[in-house]
Amino acid sequence: MANGWARGGPDLPATHRSATAKHLMTESGDDRRFCHQADLTGCDCEPIHLPAHIQPNGCLLAFSESGHCLTRFSENAAVGLNLPALRIGMSLGECVGAAEATIQGLPFYKHVGRPAICFDVELPTGLRRDVTVHRTGDEIVIEFEAPAPARLHAHLAAQQRMVLECLRDPADVRTLLENAATALREAFDYDRVMIYRFAPDWSGQVVAEDRKDGLESFLGQHFPASDMPVQARDLYRWLLIRVIGDALLPSVALVEEAGLAALNMSFMHLRGISHVHYEYLANLGVRASMFLSLIVDGALWGLVICHHYTPRGMFMAERIAAKMLGEYLALQIMGLNRSRRLSLVRDAHLFFSRLIRDASGTAGLAHYTHGHLPELLKLLPCDGSGLWMDRQWYVSGLALPEADIRMLLEHAGTATTNQIWYTDCLTRDCPGFTPTVPDLCGAMIIPVWPEQEDCLILFRREIIQTVKWGGDPARTCQPSFRGPRFPPRRGFEIWTEEVRGRSASWTADDLELAAQYRSALMEVVARASQQKLQERTQAEAMQRMLNDELNHRVRNILAVIRSLVSRLPEEGDTAASYRETIGKRIHAFANAHDLAVSGTAGTSLWDLLTIELAPYRIGTNQVSVGGPDIRLNGRALTFLALLFHELTTNAVKYGALSVPAGDLQVTWQRDALSDSCAIRWQERGGPPVRPPERSGFGSLLIDRAVSHDLKGTATRHFDPEGVSLDIRLPLAAIVERLPADALFSAEKRNEELGPATLKDQSILVLEDEFIIAMELEDVLGTEHGARVHIASTLQDAFDILNNHAVDLAILDVNIDGESSLPVARALSEGGIPFLFATGYGSASSAIEAFPGVSVLAKPYTMSSVVAALDKMMRRGG
Repeated sequence: MANGWARGGPDLPATHRSATAKHLMTESGDDRRFCHQADLTGCDCEPIHLPAHIQPNGCLLAFSESGHCLTRFSENAAVGLNLPALRIGMSLGECVGAAEATIQGLPFYKHVGRPAICFDVELPTGLRRDVTVHRTGDEIVIEFEAPAPARLHAHLAAQQRMVLECLRDPADVRTLLENAATALREAFDYDRVMIYRFAPDWSGQVVAEDRKDGLESFLGQHFPASDMPVQARDLYRWLLIRVIGDALLPSVALVEEAGLAALNMSFMHLRGISHVHYEYLANLGVRASMFLSLIVDGALWGLVICHHYTPRGMFMAERIAAKMLGEYLALQIMGLNRSRRLSLVRDAHLFFSRLIRDASGTAGLAHYTHGHLPELLKLLPCDGSGLWMDRQWYVSGLALPEADIRMLLEHAGTATTNQIWYTDCLTRDCPGFTPTVPDLCGAMIIPVWPEQEDCLILFRREIIQTVKWGGDPARTCQPSFRGPRFPPRRGFEIWTEEVRGRSASWTADDLELAAQYRSALMEVVARASQQKLQERTQAEAMQRMLNDELNHRVRNILAVIRSLVSRLPEEGDTAASYRETIGKRIHAFANAHDLAVSGTAGTSLWDLLTIELAPYRIGTNQVSVGGPDIRLNGRALTFLALLFHELTTNAVKYGALSVPAGDLQVTWQRDALSDSCAIRWQERGGPPVRPPERSGFGSLLIDRAVSHDLKGTATRHFDPEGVSLDIRLPLAAIVERLPADALFSAEKRNEELGPATLKDQSILVLEDEFIIAMELEDVLGTEHGARVHIASTLQDAFDILNNHAVDLAILDVNIDGESSLPVARALSEGGIPFLFATGYGSASSAIEAFPGVSVLAKPYTMSSVVAALDKMMRRGG
């Protein structure tokens, strides 16, 4: 058996693989492992766990589990234990005397195969030995070794502490392994310490090394999987340390009871050396070695292998210390892997959450998905990607052309399997397919939607690698008396191999990310389909409503025209003047109708009502409108025009506008506290009002326009003296958000009007920073002529409000640890406009209580303060 080697990563070719099936170590003692046919791997067929001999640095006794009778012993046991009368059949007590109680008290029954250890056990002959006990099959095996000197235990504790300090808080796996190789060589004084990492195919690479001066380096060399037989990997997975003190010392045979099966030595520290491994060590000139297994997440991740070119024995205490350090190193590797994976999972979760949350619907789904690919490629490194959706090809970065994609999808067959497909060698896994971009060798196809060809394809470039092999990887078999076999390598002469036509391999993390991305895309598509269905349902409902509205408006238009024409002329009017009056009314009505059906954005609420009510402001009717300037967006304009036209029509037909003495007032105002607009429609002087017996189209329109589409509320009152309607609409739903050029035009109009003067304005400044307060007083007072009142505490601010008439206010949110919310409430109750200033962002109870109030973020400029006050004065707060 040769040494086990580990390759550095999964991106290199597995040129040599073990041909035998995997062997599993059992606890039942079933040791039958045979090669039933010629196998050129040779080493894989050797039953290395059944050598029938041990290393000479200790001795062995084996007893039957039932009667504790001696069944086997090593040939050196009589001398090593000073038992000249040793023979098969002796009892445990006859062999070890009073130590029998100590040995039977060890917990070797709890873990089958795992040794139990006791130091410095006294035997009947006065000898003291370190003892290892374990059960295999139906036998109890006891190994005896010379005890470690007492002073060694203290030395080992210091060594362990030194190594642990070197391995504490590693930055990454590479640094950890480099430190481990150095620390372990210093602790155990081997000529060379190497750390190997296994690849998925069990080939591997030397990833860290520390060696004695003058020795050649093996760092970075790769070794094929055939260097590590299957049964050797099994042994290293279960027995975490393997020590050979001197490979040249002759082994010690076992004396066994006739008819016994071969003894399973899998868990024995003294297990003899395989003849192949002996040959291997002799070829390299290695006399002593130690192997430490690195088990990460239950799998054999790698090995720490120590070589010494002279004999180097180890006491049991040293082996235990080394084994514990190997386990600690494996835990550190596992911790770094999990930390890296946790970071990857966190970043992936944030990305996939944003991808799903920001999906805006069916329109431009391909472009939406394609636009998020660069962010995906930061998580899953690739050189390019493409999205095949609706039989169109959207490319990002380095990718194959559309013609190649059709052939690739046909080869991969993902449309029928609906599984993620991947390869690191397109020409190998797609026979007959030759990409027109030869630089692309790796691809991953992620289906997006079942039963469709839509998919995401990721690409990776070719990575040309020069692999250094520790010896010729293409060894040839040689004849021997056992049949054809691969002999162990005779050295580590460097062989190089250039690997072409392959990309970096797709890792397990890559596949998991791809599966999560596929799930996220499927949810985006599902949501888009659901939204499309909802929009279709809403469009159908809207179409039905518009059809009803068209019919209703035609009838209302005829009724209104009839009402306009039927009104008698004023006394003394001529036919010409009456005709002119009627014409103007009809023209104004037509303008209102055009405004209602055009849905033009940017029209003010005042313009809408003025045009709608213009035909009825002639004569004795009293019609008035009033309120601040509110620019309506297109959606609000359409529905409000329909609503006011319906109300006006009803007023003309049945309400205040149906009689000469009628009166109609429409007023509105902003509510800064709730960031809404309150509209009141009030009729007086019309015919007596009675509540309608049924809800007509007007009621439906109010519910639809106000409640559903504009997210507001409407309350109707049927008082005897006249109908009234109170409407409250959120400003966010009705106010027009002007584009950049419109904002520029508005700013230009403001400039043409000139800045709102601050002269003689009484301004309260609540600010606890003296320098900032003085600068505000100087700029606002000296330069702009305002009367500035400085307050550094809440009490000062209330005193100013009680003793002075304040027009405007600037409130620092945090005043020496206190919130300015009480002052803000007082200003709001008094109708005094104010704005906030803060250096803490928007997360403040005061700011949250007044969402419509402007906020100046510190540090601010004096020009921004003046501009904010100017804007506040223009809009009346």
